[in-house]
Amino acid sequence: MCENWGMRREAFLAATLAVVLFGAGCGSDVPEQVLGNVEYISTTSTVPPTTAVPTTAVPTTTTAVPTTTTEVPAGGLKWRPCEDLECSSIEVPMVHDDPSQGTIRIALNRYSARPGGRIGVLLVNPGGPGGSGVDLVADMGWILDQVVPGFDVIGFDPRGVGGSTPVACVEDLDDLVFVLEDNEDPAQLFELEDAFAVACLENSGDLALHVGTNSVARDMDLIREALGEEQISFLGYSYGSRIGAVYAAMFPDRVRAMVLDGPVDPAEQISSASPIQGRGFEDAWDNFSATCSDDPPCSLEVHGGAESAFATVDALLAEGDIPAGDRILTRGEFQLGVAMALYSPYTWGDLIQAFEEALDEGTGGGFQSLADMMMGRRDDGTYDNSQAVNFLVNCADDPLRPSQEAFSELVDAAADTFEHFGPSFRAMTGCGSLPESVDPLHVEPADLAVPVLVIALEGDPATPMAWARALADSIGDAVLITSDGEGHTAFLSNSWCVTDVVIAYLADLVVPEDGWSCVEQEYLSG
Repeated sequence: MCENWGMRREAFLAATLAVVLFGAGCGSDVPEQVLGNVEYISTTSTVPPTTAVPTTAVPTTTTAVPTTTTEVPAGGLKWRPCEDLECSSIEVPMVHDDPSQGTIRIALNRYSARPGGRIGVLLVNPGGPGGSGVDLVADMGWILDQVVPGFDVIGFDPRGVGGSTPVACVEDLDDLVFVLEDNEDPAQLFELEDAFAVACLENSGDLALHVGTNSVARDMDLIREALGEEQISFLGYSYGSRIGAVYAAMFPDRVRAMVLDGPVDPAEQISSASPIQGRGFEDAWDNFSATCSDDPPCSLEVHGGAESAFATVDALLAEGDIPAGDRILTRGEFQLGVAMALYSPYTWGDLIQAFEEALDEGTGGGFQSLADMMMGRRDDGTYDNSQAVNFLVNCADDPLRPSQEAFSELVDAAADTFEHFGPSFRAMTGCGSLPESVDPLHVEPADLAVPVLVIALEGDPATPMAWARALADSIGDAVLITSDGEGHTAFLSNSWCVTDVVIAYLADLVVPEDGWSCVEQEYLSG
């Protein structure tokens, strides 16, 4: 697992929601940034490589989604020390409207507020699907406490994730990142998709069909009840914005404040094979390439610039794999590694070094490491289950099941428009091998005491700006603020200028004007 939170969060998120074009990557191996006299570490978020971010419009529904939850005694959690935090767990129904089908465990941890001036609880989610809120609090709880004191910061692993009752699909994901050329037969990809789905159902049981976002939101309300709180505040990154939107729709009176950072359009589902996210990565590459050509240029200028470097390495790998330590780097892993590095401008330096290694030494260790972070590969060669979670959650949210052939045609048409990442996008798989969703995503306007704060960066590759207004509009009672920054997610990650606004909102419920925007300082390319 990545050593710093920036990289680890991206690996967790081996997420985007946004299930992205290839997936998101571990955050970044980034330098510490300073906010006033408070130091905090840059973070980002991830998505899986073989599944596309949910991208089909969800049909309008008038059917009420059950919002009732099983009662849990208020304040009934038993906390135990775990390193510098406290840990606990809660049992929730696997199927909320049919508790007879048994319960599952949801893992929790807490970074308690300092004495005096307590505001309440702040639940956090790092994205994914597949990100661990427990790990987020373990790594960043103290930072949030310094920046926004007064909250018990609560991490939870959504159902299927980490310390909660897990889902599982395929254990060994080495060399399973594919590319597909235009007009290439997708039969092998279809076989892989079928095998992966079968493994998910066999290894996860009924839970495989009950990990959708609606259920996560209901679990979250049981957590609130067990904490003995009438209302919660929530900070959700990337896919966490989808959890927040669903929670606001189901339980509007239980929301004190809600920050949704790196917003995902609720109408985006895997089945639509939307090109919006893919275009976001193409634009992010163009921004990186342009910065690399600035005066003074980055070190890739000796290789003809970033565009030439990409073309050379991509062509080399089209001819065959190259060494990467005791492994080999494939073309799919190369493109995935590039995408991961685009999640934050603070990993652009890692990207430059990976190109230099490939071009000067003919080895791909840098790109292999970046791809591994995206895939959730640990140092011992095993994988976390973020890819399984990502696949199952996004398919659980998606009401549609187009055939493999129909989905492939949609993906192929979008991939034809991508100059750099077309082969990777074309190799995305859909949900056609899984049963139909039993509880598709439900988002509707919410009547809230305090509007939701939605944050978007203009240069976000994984959750492009086009999704931001759509999420705010879907909630209705929300304001959108933006920055001209690069990278995926803003608060305490890739933005400096939104920080004070977010702090004022969380601490004092000061709501900025809808459409507020700011300008970042220049990023260093490394």
